[in-house]
Amino acid sequence: MKKLIIIITIGVIVLVAGGILALRFVTGSNDSKKESPIVVPLNKEILTNLAKEGSDMFHYIKVSVSLEVVNSNAVKVIEAEMPKIRDEIISVFNGTKINEFSTPTGIEQVKARIVQRINLLLKANLVRKVLFTDMVVQ
Repeated sequence: MKKLIIIITIGVIVLVAGGILALRFVTGSNDSKKESPIVVPLNKEILTNLAKEGSDMFHYIKVSVSLEVVNSNAVKVIEAEMPKIRDEIISVFNGTKINEFSTPTGIEQVKARIVQRINLLLKANLVRKVLFTDMVVQ
């Protein structure tokens, strides 16, 4: 009886380990093959207006942006498409109200919209994160 329990336990362990290895192989999550992410700063800061909120007062944002990209090949694409990328970021800011910058959650949502718009523009998921290295909202 004890031998049967030991054999079943070993079988379960082998199946679980095999499943984990198969999952890592299928999803490509083998860390040794991945390049570490690269941070690409935009060539100059962005100064633009934010969406109006009802009052006649305009609000502005001045921000330095860096993009975390997936690998060195993505850096070349980002650099080649820099004017279009800057335009996409400005478009996102122009549609964003000042109150969205008042909470960390709001800022993360703006960053997520920027990542989505840039990856849509590039027709590939090359940008992982947007980093605001300096930011002033008025």
